[in-house]
Amino acid sequence: MIDNFKTDLIVRAAAIPPEEILKAMGYSNPTSANAERLQTVLESPDFGLSDGGFDFKFSSEGFLRALCTVVGMEMSLADQRITRLKKQVEEERAAFKPYLWVDTGFKRKGQPLFALSVCEHQRYLHFKKGFWRLTLDKQLGRAQCMVREHVYETGGTLGIWGEIKQYRFYYKKNAAYLLARNGELIGKCEGSEPSKATGNKAFNLIT
Repeated sequence: MIDNFKTDLIVRAAAIPPEEILKAMGYSNPTSANAERLQTVLESPDFGLSDGGFDFKFSSEGFLRALCTVVGMEMSLADQRITRLKKQVEEERAAFKPYLWVDTGFKRKGQPLFALSVCEHQRYLHFKKGFWRLTLDKQLGRAQCMVREHVYETGGTLGIWGEIKQYRFYYKKNAAYLLARNGELIGKCEGSEPSKATGNKAFNLIT
């Protein structure tokens, strides 16, 4: 399992001073940035493979492979784990990430565009990494819970955007379920959020 691989790597690395590890990896005069990268890689769930880092010596994958070699990992096994991790990282990168959009029925009435731009992120609620891997019914259930929590935390009002009317749970691109403030499923929606839309939306209310 990848968790065992991670534990083994961390235990092996902990037995060697970081500076010695870095020197064995080819950093003749390890810097604080090198040490920080080593620590970050060891703490990262995917060993930094999703970061795309490069320090003029190693890419993310190259750094991990060099680290495995230095601490004495069995490289055929390490290659299998790294290949699996890379596949998961690519799947994560390519997948559509479901999210909630907070619908307040906002109509601009002189609000500064700069202020609206700064506050735009408030209208998007995101889920934890890997959420997209859940079945749709589980995704919907968690989205409904998040809606209720958000209404409780905000008091039903979203600052400059006004009173929250409903939520849109985008489970795939341009397709969303409409959720009431209590999380109840009330309909479906096709198209992007109004702030990004260029045409009319199609609503199908559930009766």
